[in-house]
Amino acid sequence: MRSVIRRRAFGAHLLVAALAAVTLAAVPASAQSVSPSPQSGPSVEGQVTGALVAGSTLTIAIDASMPGGWEGLHLVEASVRSGGEELEHLRFEIEDGKLTIGDQGIKVGTGNVATGTYLRASGADVVVTTGGGNLSFEVNADVIEAIPEDARFVLSVTDDFGTLDEVSRGLAEPEGQGITWQTVLALIAAALFVGGFIGNLFASRLRPPARPSIYATVQRRLEQERTAGTSRP
Repeated sequence: MRSVIRRRAFGAHLLVAALAAVTLAAVPASAQSVSPSPQSGPSVEGQVTGALVAGSTLTIAIDASMPGGWEGLHLVEASVRSGGEELEHLRFEIEDGKLTIGDQGIKVGTGNVATGTYLRASGADVVVTTGGGNLSFEVNADVIEAIPEDARFVLSVTDDFGTLDEVSRGLAEPEGQGITWQTVLALIAAALFVGGFIGNLFASRLRPPARPSIYATVQRRLEQERTAGTSRP
């Protein structure tokens, strides 16, 4: 009786092992090693530099990429937002080479000017560079009305199929401007002042004591003899 029970238990173990082997074999190889799918749509990066006060200039730089070539891109856009509200919108139509700010559109590369509520730009201030799957767009826009300090810049790119990618950026910190002539002159003046002060200090310490004047010595002796002569009876 015991041998029958053991045989049945052994057979059950074999059945479970066989089912497990069949299940593993049925799993596709793609499920066993998952790899990330390649980028199929556009991607965007960029930054905004400059100042937000009226009379200053903002440089808006957008770098877009598209698998298969930049020709698959359709739009490059930048919007200025504050407090959940869109203050200004820039739109560059790649195929037509047209820049629109607000309601005014101009041809890129011309001297025409598009003016919105906060920004103004000339077609001559736009630089577009393409190559392979990359497109770079840059525009220098004049600030005609002060932009709030909490403003965010939403930079986006759209392909020919309407697929969009966007990033939100704050105003980038200004890069170091290097040493200016004013700084050099200030450093030279400070060095001359410190050098002169230290030089005078050492000169006063090393200055030899003043020698007694021979004329003063003769005069003193004459006075002493005259005094001694008048004091004799």
